[in-house]
Amino acid sequence: MDRKPQQQTLSIRISESLREFLERSRRVIAAGREDSVSISDVAKILLESAKDDRLDYRLEVAELGREPTDSLVAIRRKWESGQPRTRAEWTFMAQYIQISCEELTENPLAPSAETYATLLEALLVVRALRTDRGAVLDKYYLGNLIDGGLWSQRKLDEEVVPNLIGRMIEEIRTSGNGKAAAGVGRCFYVALRDEEIEEIVSLNNKLQPHMKTLFRMAARGHWIAEKRPVRSLRDGPMAMGSVPTVRQGDLAISVAAGDSDVSFSMSIDGGNLIYPVSGYAQIHEFGALLKALKPESIWNGVNFHAVAYIADNDTTLTWQFRRKQDGVFLSFNNENWERLKDLFLTALEQPKLRVIFEELSLIYGEL
Repeated sequence: MDRKPQQQTLSIRISESLREFLERSRRVIAAGREDSVSISDVAKILLESAKDDRLDYRLEVAELGREPTDSLVAIRRKWESGQPRTRAEWTFMAQYIQISCEELTENPLAPSAETYATLLEALLVVRALRTDRGAVLDKYYLGNLIDGGLWSQRKLDEEVVPNLIGRMIEEIRTSGNGKAAAGVGRCFYVALRDEEIEEIVSLNNKLQPHMKTLFRMAARGHWIAEKRPVRSLRDGPMAMGSVPTVRQGDLAISVAAGDSDVSFSMSIDGGNLIYPVSGYAQIHEFGALLKALKPESIWNGVNFHAVAYIADNDTTLTWQFRRKQDGVFLSFNNENWERLKDLFLTALEQPKLRVIFEELSLIYGEL
């Protein structure tokens, strides 16, 4: 009777930088799994990869995480120059896409319904490239998107997942609300990490039509997690000519450009008060605040707190906001609030500014 080879135990001292690498790798491999993964398990994978003269792509994902901003900048440059991305680079992006789906930013209304629908389509693209049945993964997708309890004990037909997700995509586009599909981020990440895919060329080609949405969502997740834009320090200042000031009565909004961002200056009461809204993230939140705030409601965002209320013994509606950073309150009656709202949203729609925001959305993400 043949005996199984005895497992050997190896004890070694490692540097702090290697321990951090192994911990990053452990998080990559363990995310979404029910069974635990130890640092020792990751070290074993690393040693086996070295023996076979190849690096497990999951460990490459962890290595990309050492300098996440530079890694995403490099991925964008590859995309824009038509170069293929590696399996590790796709999986690395998907980590941030998961964050962007599950964490709030300055605008709690983002991402858009169309973005969620596109992510679901991208998930189906990756699944369609699998080279085996993948029933366990199908149950994982359904558990995060629909109702795991309905499918955990069932034998799934191959078309169940495409049919159900296809129906979800239609519902999202019809209703204009994609929040119910927030689990697609973790599904997309697990699909890129765990699906058996042999042809990286096919993966690049099939995901190419969705790349702008995918990168914006990765940049959004990066902004949430790293608190900085996806921009290389070597990049030059953003080219931007003058943007016309918009006016309405004694209210005006002017736009100024920095090296890599824009800012609004709101001139109120004929210039007696100048209120700046600086940076793409703040501008987007303030625009979302103006659209979403309703009478007798509260906005509590990352940068701004706002409320619309009727004071005791009064019938007048007051609109009030403050930036958390400086604590300055501004109050408006209903008429002036509507003027501010119309003017700010008009400023956002200026053609030259829309071109600039298109670029900034790839640097900060869909905020």
